[in-house]
Amino acid sequence: MQRVQRVAKIDAPPTVQIKKAYPNLDAIFGHVFSKLIGEPITPNKIAIFYLVRILFQTHFGFRHQRTTYPQFTVEEKSEIFQWLYSLITSNDDLTYDSFRMIIRTAFHSNRDIFLNFISAMEHIGSGESGVNFGIEDEFYTHKYAKDPTGERMTDDSEGDLKFSSQYSFVYRWLKRVLAQYSKTTSQELFEINQMMRNWINKASDDDVENLKPESISTRLGTVLPREIDSSLRARQWVARNIHFMHKNPRRADPHDHILNYVKLIQKFQSDVYEAHLLESIVHVQKKDVESAIKAMKIFFIDSMFQLNENMKHLYKTHRLAVPSKIPLMYAPILEARICRWFGNFTTARSLLIESVQQAQLSGDEICHQMGNTELHTLDIIGCGPILEDRTAQNLNSEKNQVSEDQNDRRIHRKTLKHIDDLHGHVRCGPCCAQTVDDFELVAELDSYGMMLMLMKSIVEGHYRLKYSRNAETGMACSLGVDQQERGRKVSDYGFALMSSNMIRNGLFRQAKTTTSEMLSGNLEAKNKGEEDVFHTESFAVTSANLAYSYAATGHYPEALATIQKMKTQFPEHLTWQSARHTTICDSVIRFEISFMMNKFRECHSLINPLAKYSQLEFTLRKALLLSASGRDREAILMLKNLEIEDVHGQIRRHLQLASCYTAQNSFEKAQTELDKALELSDGTTFKHIRTMIGRRWATMMMHRGSHTLALEQIIELPESIEQFGSFIERCCFYLTAARCCRMTGHDSRPWLTKLRVMNLRKVWPTMEKMVLSEIAALHVDNGLMPDKKKLGQVIRMYEEVECDYPGKCHWLLL
Repeated sequence: MQRVQRVAKIDAPPTVQIKKAYPNLDAIFGHVFSKLIGEPITPNKIAIFYLVRILFQTHFGFRHQRTTYPQFTVEEKSEIFQWLYSLITSNDDLTYDSFRMIIRTAFHSNRDIFLNFISAMEHIGSGESGVNFGIEDEFYTHKYAKDPTGERMTDDSEGDLKFSSQYSFVYRWLKRVLAQYSKTTSQELFEINQMMRNWINKASDDDVENLKPESISTRLGTVLPREIDSSLRARQWVARNIHFMHKNPRRADPHDHILNYVKLIQKFQSDVYEAHLLESIVHVQKKDVESAIKAMKIFFIDSMFQLNENMKHLYKTHRLAVPSKIPLMYAPILEARICRWFGNFTTARSLLIESVQQAQLSGDEICHQMGNTELHTLDIIGCGPILEDRTAQNLNSEKNQVSEDQNDRRIHRKTLKHIDDLHGHVRCGPCCAQTVDDFELVAELDSYGMMLMLMKSIVEGHYRLKYSRNAETGMACSLGVDQQERGRKVSDYGFALMSSNMIRNGLFRQAKTTTSEMLSGNLEAKNKGEEDVFHTESFAVTSANLAYSYAATGHYPEALATIQKMKTQFPEHLTWQSARHTTICDSVIRFEISFMMNKFRECHSLINPLAKYSQLEFTLRKALLLSASGRDREAILMLKNLEIEDVHGQIRRHLQLASCYTAQNSFEKAQTELDKALELSDGTTFKHIRTMIGRRWATMMMHRGSHTLALEQIIELPESIEQFGSFIERCCFYLTAARCCRMTGHDSRPWLTKLRVMNLRKVWPTMEKMVLSEIAALHVDNGLMPDKKKLGQVIRMYEEVECDYPGKCHWLLL
């Protein structure tokens, strides 16, 4: 019976094995790693390979025979690796005689390395042996020949430098050479041998360029530029351009040149994923949003494909790669930043929410912190280049989205205002766990988070000027060596924000000192040219603030010279984010100059660029022009219809309305507007607002005829005017004080003297006429100081100014 059962089992059909079907990722992504391109094979590369193999055999022995030479010490290894690195990274192909002289200089008679190398080369040159890229198994297995005592030869001593290490540049270079060699055909092997024999037997430098036949290339007959002819150099070229695109776009290659090289890299070296990232950056600078997002998506799709580290799974499935979840977390952040730059806030918010949720599920604190930082940036800054309170405006543009997200605890789980150092966090992002770069990134994000909260308090008018508290403001980020220049970028942002807040509070002289110091520290190094110079957006903001400080102190030629320098340093076609600040600064300062010259037609063309950056700045200047042109009702209506959430902007609107009403002799309405401005200023920390309100109230009372009341106000303002007043503000104050003093029987010459020394003839000629009128009023027959001779001189000076600059002075509108 048992025999029958055995026979039945033998005759039974084989069991059907059902295999689980899932997509072949290698096929989906185009067999990226199977098509990996290695190091281009040249005579120099072959000679370096033979030298490395001889060094390896000298140190460990040949096959299973122990070496007869003493092993290299750590110092000797360090010197050897330096020689190898110099040879590998050399941009020029050497002749055999030159290469031989270098090897003789490097090793001489040390352990017969030079003699063994010459012997191997001469065998190839004479045709006795062919090029052999074989290398001992011990190079990969780390199991070397035993010495007579039975101990295994290793290089695992503490602090030693290892030949076969994943961190070794030489080891990775060898793997690329072997990867390229493994793809060569029999015909190509023959050509390699012929090329090597010609190189050894020819010593002329002119023949070196002709020793690399195109048929050896695995790139479909395409000979790539040397900068990108291997994965190593392609990655270096991409990394260099990405670095300079952020630091100094003038040092990067031209955009068309970059895009051409990127297309070659994507076609022939598909393992260099970073090329898509560089392409996205270039498209952002070209303002091609769709292409930028498309390239960014391809970058993260390709980076999802990683080598399969599970060898058991690899043997069973024959699949070289597995997907990674990291792009699911980090891809939405960069895509959201692109959307934010171009004003698509709804899409940006959705992407950031997705990133934060993925980070929370994975426990990635850095990704979570990045997402929250970008969310706060979206709410506080948006895409505007001007420091205004845009929170409500940005949120109102996406009401439906916000109503769903405000109740999501995961979005607001960590408030940036209370971020502390992260201790014991588990990393699963792009950086290795517990690396220096990891914690530098955490410190950088902490600083950015605190600066965002600082910026929010500045635009809300609640921040007090205490910049020495770096731990609370985030304006300093001490990172030691700081190879990634993270701390430098943080401090640059801090200086730019500090100077902007000084301008916002009327501290023009302090802003001038701060910006000058920052820009003077960004000079070109003597030996490196522009390599160490930063031309980032923070320096564009700082340069603009320097121009504002010059203009606010009456030095308009210096301000225009600064703007002209900005146009050279931050051109529109290279960095439009920085060029925005140049455009705004140029429009604001030139408008101010043209308005004082009564060139109103020119003013209209100057304020047009402001419309797309700030409706507030455009409307205030447009209303000023309308009032100066006699269209007061239209100007007032425009100001009243302007929707403003920024408290500083609301105060400026009330002050402008008060000036318009003063010029119309509507003093009660002007008083109402000043009271509203004063009420808003009570809840803020702005230092110069009360001074501006007080000066306008005094001017209004002077124009109303209440000179005594105006003079009482004027007596309280000189110190604050000198500290916080701009050039125009001080001119208007001095003229108001001079007229009030004259009308109340007091000596007005001290105020007129201050006006005369401000060189108004070249800057504000119509104000010069007002000053001459006040001087003439002193010297008339019924004046305080009658003098016909001086009166005649003043009249002649007035006529000269009137002849060159006719028109009325609209100082009551300012």
